[in-house]
Parts: sequence; C-alpha cells; structure tokens
Amino acid sequence: MTRAPADVMIVYVLTEPVDDFTALTPLPDWISADPVPHTHWALQAILALADAADYVHWDGDMRHLPSGGAVIAPPDTHPYLVIKRDNNGTTFVVSDAEIPGLTDTVERSTRTERRPIGTWTHPTSRDIPTLLQPTHPNLAAGPAPPF
Repeated sequence: MTRAPADVMIVYVLTEPVDDFTALTPLPDWISADPVPHTHWALQAILALADAADYVHWDGDMRHLPSGGAVIAPPDTHPYLVIKRDNNGTTFVVSDAEIPGLTDTVERSTRTERRPIGTWTHPTSRDIPTLLQPTHPNLAAGPAPPF
C-alpha cells in the first residue's frame, strides 16, 4: 500500500455501484466508537468529496448515510468512507491512503488537499464564566439575563 501524504485525501469513483454494505460500518456506529477523531476524519472525507465534486461528478446527493471501513497496513490502519449517490448508485470511496484493492474497479480518482478542522469541540455556556455578577451586597442574585 502506498501511503498518501498526510495533507491529502484520495477520492475514488467506482466503475460499478456497491450494493452490499455487509463488511462496512454505518457512519453513526463508526463515529460513536470514538466520536472526536472519527467525526473529525469523516468531515474531512466529506469535504474532500465536495472539493472533488466537479471532477468525480458528485452533485451532493446521497442515497443513505455513508458507511466506513478500514484498510489494514500494519502497523497502521486507514479509514475510508463509502458514499453512494441517489442517481444510478454511483459509488465513491474516500481515504487518506491509496487502496490497492480498488485498482481494477476505479473509473477515476483524484487527490484533494485535506481541509484543516480543529479536533476540539466548541465552548458551551458551562464553559463561559458568568458575565454579570452582582457587585453590590444589597443586589439580590438572580438568573442571568438571556443574552
């Protein structure tokens, strides 16, 4: 297996639609196994497909949620995402490494730059200190204003 540079995603268009997803994991199940890194990677894969849309003829539609798999190349594993269009079933595979087993089934492929996405979650109200605290002892503490 040839390793792609770390800043590249590879988008494959298969010659035949994939109809059997038995060996793949539904995207929600794959994400729930390790939410932060898996969500991060899945977003990068979908953005790579969007970036390659003109070349691979993807209009943004999906027949169902994507599924995931992994290529094992000891000592590493490399995830890939399988997306099926709701047209005639055109199937796309997106990975951060070349997948040699696809060689005979690829109509076309392209490389896109991996989009930078932070791997941390945004702050919530629990993370932000209260802005309005009573400063005078005679002021009753009440709920914070709704802004």
